[in-house]
Amino acid sequence: MRRDDIPESAPIRQIHDWPTFFEQVRRRPGMWLGDRSPAALQLLIQGVYLAEFLYDVPEGNRLGNFPFQEFEGWVERRFNPRRLSVNSYWMARDIAGSDEEAFDLWFSWYDEFRSERGP
Repeated sequence: MRRDDIPESAPIRQIHDWPTFFEQVRRRPGMWLGDRSPAALQLLIQGVYLAEFLYDVPEGNRLGNFPFQEFEGWVERRFNPRRLSVNSYWMARDIAGSDEEAFDLWFSWYDEFRSERGP
């Protein structure tokens, strides 16, 4: 299937970068992840990266516009005082205690990071 074969109104056609991807996932997590889970979100992101790598997607056509490493450092400085060797997805799960609450917590960090950092 090609992108042009998918109706313009389909959610996947609204994705142009990581922020638009995250908005689609937040709006309809069941469609993208099955459950509201930061671990499932991480796996989906890693799957996108893997597909871009395996299919030699040119840099200009890859999803972008979100500084993942900067975000991970921001989360670590603010929410990982015990210096656990975990990323933001697992830190959210550790703090929240459940996948559903961790999903919401991760997105609250995402929102806060973006509002502090600016567009």
